[in-house]
Amino acid sequence: MVFSFLRRFARNRAALVGLLLILIVIAAAIAAPFLFPRNPLRIVGRPEIWPFLTWRHPLGTDSLGRDIAAIIAHGARTTFMIGLLASLTATLIGVTVGALAAYVGGWVDEVLMRIAELFQTIPNIIFILTIVSILGQTILNITIAVGIVTWTPIARLTRAEFLSLREREFVQACRAIGTTDLKIIVREILPNALPPVVILSSLVVASAILFESAVSFLGLGDPNVASWGGLIGDGRTLIRTSWYICAVPGVAIMLTVLALNLVGDGLNDALNPRLKT
Repeated sequence: MVFSFLRRFARNRAALVGLLLILIVIAAAIAAPFLFPRNPLRIVGRPEIWPFLTWRHPLGTDSLGRDIAAIIAHGARTTFMIGLLASLTATLIGVTVGALAAYVGGWVDEVLMRIAELFQTIPNIIFILTIVSILGQTILNITIAVGIVTWTPIARLTRAEFLSLREREFVQACRAIGTTDLKIIVREILPNALPPVVILSSLVVASAILFESAVSFLGLGDPNVASWGGLIGDGRTLIRTSWYICAVPGVAIMLTVLALNLVGDGLNDALNPRLKT
């Protein structure tokens, strides 16, 4: 089954390109402490050295004289950590809410879905900024805020999958032999409902990266941590003279989000039973 999945995934060349880009970003994040062992936010030279003018600073320096290459490498660690943890938080909340709403039904379904609709009526970025302003500007708080905001699509998808599976023959057979509801949910329904949820979770990682970049751009990110969005925010006042300060992290964000979306499409092609042929 694993080999069949890999074979179907490998058919999508765009997904392979996306996977390659993600591996490059991950490699940069892993190698960051070895390539740039010192604090990436320290001043290392004169301000606004353009890229490729000196081998010591291949991507140049920002308005304060900090090495952009060091910020990009260490910022990749921050970006992926927030993206993965926020996606995990959103998936746990969404799967729990969606599973309970669909399996229990009745007033529980109504209450949980109304709560989900309430979350969807609030603009995401405003909700995140409010949470971060209340809890504080730390990586953990940003991760929690993004996870809280992005769980609703996963909950709705999980609910739809559970509704289509809870009346299947294998579920009815489990009920007939006296299997508990918890075992039915965890062992029977959830494994069959996970493939589309996994695909959506991979796309939530991309959304989390964009939200984190927006928060840092607006000045509410962790000031002690290198961030791609923070670098764009620092360089926006020099966009007409030293545009590369915004362009370099902007391209990094664009390629990373594009790669995650390409991989998500590849997972959809590989896991969707209708596309196996």
